[in-house]
Amino acid sequence: METSQTTINGIIIPAEWNDRGHILGIAIVTFDEDTFLVADNAFAKTLTGFLRKTVTIFGQVTVCSPLKKINVTQFQIHDT
Repeated sequence: METSQTTINGIIIPAEWNDRGHILGIAIVTFDEDTFLVADNAFAKTLTGFLRKTVTIFGQVTVCSPLKKINVTQFQIHDT
């Protein structure tokens, strides 16, 4: 398992749902079609309100092949 501090740009999408269809987790899909699951923290809960928006995410990425997960420490929503 590898970890590194990074910045990614992409679109916020739902990634996990409960049996009632409520969103439990989100991910960021980058413009080169890479997917990063967003670790559950206060930033993730805030980002859930911006589904399908373009975002720049700052945080620590953990790679446990084939999954990539980012623990968000800062973010910026873009108006597009």
